[in-house]
Amino acid sequence: MSFSSALLDWYDANKRELPWRGEHDPYRIWLSEIMLQQTQTETVKGYYRRFLERFPNVEALADAPEETVLKLWEGLGYYSRARNLHAAAKVVAHEMNSIFPKDAAGLRKLPGIGPYAANAIASIAYNVPVPALDGNQARVLSRVLAWEPEIKTPFDLLTPALGLISKERPGDYNQALMDLGAMICLPKSPKCDVCPVSTHCKAYAGDAALDYPRKPAPIAKKEQDWTILLINVGDAMLVRRRPKGLLGGLYEFCAIEGHFSDASSLANALEERGFQNVRIIERLPDAKHVFTHLVWKMQGWRVACNAAPEGYAPVNSEALEALPFPSALRIYRNSVK
Repeated sequence: MSFSSALLDWYDANKRELPWRGEHDPYRIWLSEIMLQQTQTETVKGYYRRFLERFPNVEALADAPEETVLKLWEGLGYYSRARNLHAAAKVVAHEMNSIFPKDAAGLRKLPGIGPYAANAIASIAYNVPVPALDGNQARVLSRVLAWEPEIKTPFDLLTPALGLISKERPGDYNQALMDLGAMICLPKSPKCDVCPVSTHCKAYAGDAALDYPRKPAPIAKKEQDWTILLINVGDAMLVRRRPKGLLGGLYEFCAIEGHFSDASSLANALEERGFQNVRIIERLPDAKHVFTHLVWKMQGWRVACNAAPEGYAPVNSEALEALPFPSALRIYRNSVK
């Protein structure tokens, strides 16, 4: 029995029950694949259901305000995915008559759709025989092939992957490999004794599953110190919207790079920046947030002032609750009185 046949037989009997499993609607497949990037499946399930309730089709998503999309995405992280999702929906709805491209090359022209997502959507929605190479697939295939070169990107395995994919059921094949990587061929404790493709696995034959995949040395995360300031003007809290880039489009409190050793130095720094009649009220808990290649080490303060420089908007507690904030600032948002 071939590798793909053995894999698909196992999948037919053991596939995971997921809200998007069995779908062939490219809109729903696209939504699930974008959400699943760098996010655990269990986390995505609830977001996927809520998005479809609010945006049942690509037209509904395209016509929604960006803030509404970001608010519904809040807590899912990697917010550029949400902005690109919204941008791609506008292209499909307004320029493509709400019809998604039917091949990977066309899908890749849409904002936020890279090689993996394009191949996943094309194979599952349209039965195009292209491999959806993500970290899970790369791990499984590197072990099956005992692939010796370092894998800098999963698409380093494109050529051998094309030779293994099922031409009859490419969408199921890709999902089967995803399930195998999630359930059996685990990173640190692979269940080789129950693996349905162990007879095809060169790493298993050499008792070397944990030696693969070969990866380059990890990049050290850069650390940044930030002071997060909950500043009241009367009963309102000052916020501003972040520009494009990291967490772009989300709202934040006043933030100053660096930490302050005492209240007077912080007050001086704020007055130098145009805040008037600054009163330091109290220290707030320290916090840390880890991004992919960056760590924020945050110090918090509660402050009051009479006026703020341009760029900040005063909002009441009800309006604050409705604004999309990054999860990095959750501890400070929860501190708002």
